[in-house]
Amino acid sequence: MKKQFILAVGIFMLALPVWGANQVAVKSDRSALEHNIYLSNDQEIAGLAVALRFADKGDDVSIDSVSFDGTRLQNIELKEAIVDNVEKTILVYGIVLQENHIVSGEGPIVKLSFTGKDLDKIKLTPTTIERQEGITLVSPEAKEVSYEFSGDITKSASFNLPQNFHLSQNYPNPFNASTQIRYTLSQDAHVRLEIFNVLGQRVKVLVDEFQTAGYRQILWDGRNERGDQVSSGVYLYRIDAGDYNEVRKMSLLK
Repeated sequence: MKKQFILAVGIFMLALPVWGANQVAVKSDRSALEHNIYLSNDQEIAGLAVALRFADKGDDVSIDSVSFDGTRLQNIELKEAIVDNVEKTILVYGIVLQENHIVSGEGPIVKLSFTGKDLDKIKLTPTTIERQEGITLVSPEAKEVSYEFSGDITKSASFNLPQNFHLSQNYPNPFNASTQIRYTLSQDAHVRLEIFNVLGQRVKVLVDEFQTAGYRQILWDGRNERGDQVSSGVYLYRIDAGDYNEVRKMSLLK
């Protein structure tokens, strides 16, 4: 019997206001949707590459952030999502090195957050990006396997905004090259998110702007304001949003 692998794309508006589900809120004046790309497979695989177009050039829609947190690629070291918001494409790959193979099952391999005015025009379809044509799935024996692609989209009926301001622990932590910082805004507010070293010296300002209520995340690449890589050690990140402020620690290891 021929093995079948199914890659499916799903859109989920916020149903429960928890980061464990990695969902984002939607507001009409600054919309954001999360698309989860799913993999359903009935045998182990050792690698994958997925090249997709998410909109037409010129459409007002962009990928705002990418997350592997909570996905089937989370524990794979060699993985990346390469976004081109001009060409409206994304290339996702994951290659097993010393880790266990991706076992049979179903679940998301990457989570994408979109922003823009033309969110209703989002349609993920296989495309060609550099040398990657469409979708490639590889077995532990280094053989390509067949697959079916489904671009069906489902939406939940409602969404909720967060009830409280909150600054989450960065992920991963400790981190090597980069880390995601997530926070929630229960009300519209001017947000300032800064990185400090243990001496209290400011390293970088990540956010300094007015933002609408919702679920947010931002990437820190371990660089200071000059663009230089900072050294290993403990760093602090602080958020000020309206009357809310909070500080958390994180560790950079090289």
